[in-house]
Amino acid sequence: MDDEIFDRVKKDLKRDEAYLRNHEHRFRVSAESVRSVSPATPRILDIGCWPGYLSLFFRRSGWEVTAIDLKPDRLPIISDAGIDLLDHNLNDHPSLPFPENHFDTILFTEVFEHLNPASFDELFKGIEHCLKPGGRLILTTPNRRALNKNFFIPNRWEEPEVDEEGHGHWKEYTVAEVLECFNTTSLGIIRSETISFYSHLGRSNETGYFPLRDWKSHPNKLRNLAKFIVNPIRNLPFFRDSLLIVAQKD
Repeated sequence: MDDEIFDRVKKDLKRDEAYLRNHEHRFRVSAESVRSVSPATPRILDIGCWPGYLSLFFRRSGWEVTAIDLKPDRLPIISDAGIDLLDHNLNDHPSLPFPENHFDTILFTEVFEHLNPASFDELFKGIEHCLKPGGRLILTTPNRRALNKNFFIPNRWEEPEVDEEGHGHWKEYTVAEVLECFNTTSLGIIRSETISFYSHLGRSNETGYFPLRDWKSHPNKLRNLAKFIVNPIRNLPFFRDSLLIVAQKD
């Protein structure tokens, strides 16, 4: 059933097809992290929901979904699906406008790195406030310690690179740096790890990174050789491109 829902969402968001292909493994891992502890009548908040993949997936799985985004006008399909979509800029207003103990799960995926670190204290207090006891936060963000990033572009985060639309990263983080944000909350860490969400073998002018699993236009021998060489390497701890943190409110 999950595969059927994922496929429906991909069709609905076809205009972002290249992005979805590249991020599908992250979406699936995030979804599984949530569904493994799904309550009977789940309520979820998707922070920074663009392109809407996870919001739509959980809405079509029967969840009550609330989503916030910097530019909600680019996501008409979210509102049309019966999702409560709010216009909210976390860099300007890091507090969350929701009642106490309101959500079973909060998704915070690939947003952390886009935010001004000065907003983190207030934001994490807001996350704690609106999570129900036993509720979980799912956080993903790029791994600053990934060897390929440090080798090719050392000291890349000395100056933030964020425009007015929120594109670009203020900074990327280590696991330890992310976990520091939880020190002033009652959220307990139940999972923290490096993980490989992507399989980049090079650039494509049309789609950004060119995912390994989408080399369908290449001869099978070349594709299989690339998988044989690259997949074991990218799963070594110092090559894993992302961080996955799961925290639970006491």
